[in-house]
Amino acid sequence: MATFITFNIYLFYGLVFFAIGCVIVFRNFKYSQLSISSTLWALALFGFSHAFHEWSELYVILFSDDLPSQYQYVVQWLRLIKLSLSFAGLMIFAWLLFRILPKPYSALGQVITAAIVLVYTLAMLFFYQGTSLLADTFSEAVSYTRVLLGFGSGTLAGVGIAIYGYQLRQENHEYGQYFIATGFGLIIYGVLAGLVPTELHSSVPVFRTLAATLVLVTLYKALKIFDIEKEAATEAKLKRAIEADKYKAIGHLAMGVAHEINNPLASSMLALDLLERKMTPQQTGISDYIQRARLGIDRASVISKELLTYARSELNHTQKVYFCDVIEGAKQLLSHKLSPYSLTIQCDCAVYIIGQKVKLEELLINLLNNAMDASGDNGCININVTAEDQTVIVEIRDHGDGMDEQTLARATELFYSTKPIGKGTGLGLAICEQIVSSHHGRMQLMSAEGVGTRVIINFSLRGYQHD
Repeated sequence: MATFITFNIYLFYGLVFFAIGCVIVFRNFKYSQLSISSTLWALALFGFSHAFHEWSELYVILFSDDLPSQYQYVVQWLRLIKLSLSFAGLMIFAWLLFRILPKPYSALGQVITAAIVLVYTLAMLFFYQGTSLLADTFSEAVSYTRVLLGFGSGTLAGVGIAIYGYQLRQENHEYGQYFIATGFGLIIYGVLAGLVPTELHSSVPVFRTLAATLVLVTLYKALKIFDIEKEAATEAKLKRAIEADKYKAIGHLAMGVAHEINNPLASSMLALDLLERKMTPQQTGISDYIQRARLGIDRASVISKELLTYARSELNHTQKVYFCDVIEGAKQLLSHKLSPYSLTIQCDCAVYIIGQKVKLEELLINLLNNAMDASGDNGCININVTAEDQTVIVEIRDHGDGMDEQTLARATELFYSTKPIGKGTGLGLAICEQIVSSHHGRMQLMSAEGVGTRVIINFSLRGYQHD
């Protein structure tokens, strides 16, 4: 009966740790933003190796009387080695965990981990020199292994993962409480496995199994966040695909509408020109109405051209374009509007990207127009262009009113504009983002109310094919 109970206890004991390893291994960390994901392989290693250790201990317990005396020495060494290696996985996990924690936890945890490993190594070297007292030597060596590696790694890993969970709770992540509970489970297991001898009572393995089960359950709950992250990433990808199809359809519609609008607009403008020529001196009052009609037609023409620009995103005939030339071209085109503003430019003449100068000038013109509109009268605008490791960084900054979080989130949305009717179409930043994307770049908006707005664009020179 005692053998049957021992068999089932150790069988379940090892199974719990094997399940801990499986819970980690069968999670998809590809889309995870959690820093702990890079450390969990070590915890899985501990789970699998400790499961093997407990199952092999069961074999030794059941069949120790059948082992020949000449193999007792080898068996004892193997038991010590596999015990050390199983706790080494947990020690590695503790080391990696403290690396991702903020100071001073990081430095203190790594120092304590390194000190424990050093002391344990010196202790094992000492015991290795005293192998003449076989039974006593191995008994002491196992005790040191359990105290230093077992209790030490369990406590360090538990404290580390509890601190990590507490940080998540501070950031209002509910799943942080499960990481905290996992930490307490590891600490309890470290105490039972490291400080409480197995020979003390027959219930010790049972309590260790219960502590390991606590770790398993809470870890399973904590790691469900990775499934949630994967689902969120999949939904975001699906949403982007739907939006891409929607914008593609809008692009085709925009091209058709723009072409259809341009013809009657041109005819209307020609008719106004003819009407103006046929006017007699006595009909000068009608010229005001003609001018208003011209302004409306010009406005409609500008909108149709912007729609065509947005719809035609492809790049043809790319070449090396020096960004100083782009800035100079944009300045010339905006010279009538830039004069009241203080424009500061920092750009190395050697900085270039591969693309189309016309598109890049259009990008800069749109961004400068937005900066001028946001700055008000006599505002200060900064353009800073630098090159770092195959990347060109362009920053346009104004010191205007800035945007709140809601406006910033929708700033690049198609047809979204905070400007008064007749001042903006809501296509400017959408066109900018499209131009940046077609030039292998990424655009980031940073803004706050009362501070101003920064537009940071990163153009990558990697992967370009020079035409």
